[in-house]
Amino acid sequence: MKKQPLDLPFRSYNAFLRQHFGERIHKISIDAGFTCPNRDGSLGTGGCTYCNIGSFTPPSSRARFTIREQIATGIEKVSRYVKANKFIAYFQPYTNTYGSTAELEQTYRAALEHPQIVGLAVGTRPDCI
Repeated sequence: MKKQPLDLPFRSYNAFLRQHFGERIHKISIDAGFTCPNRDGSLGTGGCTYCNIGSFTPPSSRARFTIREQIATGIEKVSRYVKANKFIAYFQPYTNTYGSTAELEQTYRAALEHPQIVGLAVGTRPDCI
């Protein structure tokens, strides 16, 4: 395990994860199929100017695949490039808290059921929490 340099004025998240889990943790991008109030007409249409989903969402993590399929595909692809056995499901595109509580719980639990998923990262808008 790589040691955190002593001269850093902070403890990095990577260092925390390595210490807590004893190994490298990598994110897997997931598209849960949510939208956002700037896309669905609630506040606007077309999205925000910085929201170009195609620029940062790999085709394997598009909503046309189930959460489980996206995780399996993501782990397979990431494992070719990095040595990681545990992952964080990163709900990246759009507003991943823009749904009912029941829908959110079902979505997040589907990811956490995978034995190699040790946590969640949820991209959202501050006005949709």
